[in-house]
Amino acid sequence: MNFRFVLALLPLFHFSTGSHAQPPSLSAPLPQLSIDNKGELIATADDYSYTPWTSAGGPQKTHVLQYFPATLSDKKTFEPFTNLLQTELDYKDFHVTTILNLDAALWGTTGLAISEAKSKKHEFPLASMVLDAGGLGEQTWDLGKKGALLLVLDDQGVVRFLTRESLDETTMASTLELMRSLIKS
Repeated sequence: MNFRFVLALLPLFHFSTGSHAQPPSLSAPLPQLSIDNKGELIATADDYSYTPWTSAGGPQKTHVLQYFPATLSDKKTFEPFTNLLQTELDYKDFHVTTILNLDAALWGTTGLAISEAKSKKHEFPLASMVLDAGGLGEQTWDLGKKGALLLVLDDQGVVRFLTRESLDETTMASTLELMRSLIKS
């Protein structure tokens, strides 16, 4: 194949693959994401299974959604905030969905990430644990390679807060107050 011909096609290829990306934005509904490759982790009495997951519809209550690469360092990005939620809010008033991007896991660590997800599902059975084996969230929401995202959605699925970085003390406090106001409304 002609090398110049291939180079001429590269911009077209990039345009066609990137056109489907829809990053979440404040005060807008969350762009739909559907994950069929793995999907939501379902715990039964003695085993685990997977079911396709979609962001459409949502839990119809205040919703914290976190998406991050399935690596040890990245899982700690939003941990201080989610730990704060456990101590400050009644879990029945909001829902948490954690999506792990297995496609970004370091070579040979996918099994460990899945095992950790199962452990967390056992610890927090009411939360949704979603395994994204193909990195669809990263692509669909235009997060970039190894992208992380934390969202707070209202009961209609509208984004009320978003960040791609760890939250400092001030931001955690204001986001907690936002959640309290969303829960009351």
